Amino acid sequence: PPGDVGNEVEAVAGENLSAGRVVVVSAGKVYYFQPTNTAHAGRAYGVTKTSALVGNDVTIQVQGVIQDAAFGFTADRIVWVGADGEIFDVQPVTGVLIQKAGVASEDKKMMIDFSITVLKN
Repeated sequence: PPGDVGNEVEAVAGENLSAGRVVVVSAGKVYYFQPTNTAHAGRAYGVTKTSALVGNDVTIQVQGVIQDAAFGFTADRIVWVGADGEIFDVQPVTGVLIQKAGVASEDKKMMIDFSITVLKN
């Protein structure tokens, strides 16, 4: 199976979701992490492995190495979470939160690491 065994969970999408995005869980449903929402501070949960329409199940990888065809960042760089949970290898300058997503390991792969969350004043 794709991903690391035991590192994936199924949950209900609270909005339409794309694969390869950082999400939070709120009231039992999954939503994109938003760096403009202070309530998301420290709550990055995982990265979507599948897409899902609202109300349907989505697969989320919560740790380990994840691969997605849409990842376009450079290997060996820290990757960060932008609007709608998108992952970039350049730290976003907008929003009230800075959230580390992990480290790009090679083409189309990254190691999930949510260890840094900064709430900007």
